[in-house]
Amino acid sequence: MNKVLIAVSGTGGHVYPGIAVAEEIRARRPDVGVLFATARGKPGADWIRKAGFEVRPVTIRGLSRTPSVSWLFFPFALVLGALGALGLLLGERPDLVVGTGGYVSGPIVVFAAWLRIPTIVLEQNAIPGISTKLGAIFAREVHVADAESIAALPRKKRAVVSGNPVRRSVESGDAARFRATHGLAESEPLVLVLGGSQGARAVTRAALAAAEILQEEVSALMVVQAGRLGFESARDRARDLSRVKVVPFLDDIGDAYAAASFVIARAGAMTLAELAASGLPAILIPYPHASEDHQMVNARRHEAGGAARVLPEAEMTPELLAAWIREFVEDPERLRIMAEAASAAQGGRARGRIADACEAYLG
Repeated sequence: MNKVLIAVSGTGGHVYPGIAVAEEIRARRPDVGVLFATARGKPGADWIRKAGFEVRPVTIRGLSRTPSVSWLFFPFALVLGALGALGLLLGERPDLVVGTGGYVSGPIVVFAAWLRIPTIVLEQNAIPGISTKLGAIFAREVHVADAESIAALPRKKRAVVSGNPVRRSVESGDAARFRATHGLAESEPLVLVLGGSQGARAVTRAALAAAEILQEEVSALMVVQAGRLGFESARDRARDLSRVKVVPFLDDIGDAYAAASFVIARAGAMTLAELAASGLPAILIPYPHASEDHQMVNARRHEAGGAARVLPEAEMTPELLAAWIREFVEDPERLRIMAEAASAAQGGRARGRIADACEAYLG
């Protein structure tokens, strides 16, 4: 029995493309075993198990981007992580390793190549991360979302432009089921606020403040994914907002996309891929501390295609965000045009292209 090991870090931006590819392989090749490696103690493991795949936790830590005491111990953590990655590969002996970027993917891809196991690396963002650049030296193929990403890779001939793969559930949501599940009226427009899998407190606070301003002015509902850490404070703030529902996390994200009129979100690459697959307009608020400001690059490209408006966090105020929400809600024709622009990219095609590449190494 062939076996594929998919190495992912703990955030949705790395986990979800891995799940998308795993689902496609499983649908095509039930005879192939697919399992995941991810950092021990991260929430991504729960999402993977819910999708029906086995998880092998490894003790690998990333390096903090800001100086701290943890830097002193990082060399020891690096050695421990390397030994864990090597031990996992020797124990599982996969026929193919797929890395989706991040600090878990890097060492597993490197050691897999050293063991002569075929490797494929995925890069979701417009600007490749350090792990992707490292993995690209050793990988057989690097599948990128955007052709411009290739310029930053060390071995450009191995790069393939495939787009970002999205999960099947994202493309098959049920709007009526979402509204029924969450007790939402069927007739009113729905604004979906997403901070990514970790939540984004600045986005959540601004959206709730904007909802307070618009409470008596605009007939629209708002669902806010506040993240598990920010859920309680966001819920308390929204207690008197009758048109706002706050949740820690949306497991039924495909249904949420189907029900939404537009989205307010960060600009992670996978969020944008899912918006494209769902044909949803967006107000994008890029995370200002993302490495090399890659979220702003992602967002500006999405905006240039006509699918979004970009609101830099430094310029964001509740009043400005409220004004933009009002404009979107009151102009359905504009939303229709933006939705058509969003639909120009299709994650299903990316999922198929990457699965094709995987099958080629599995025989």
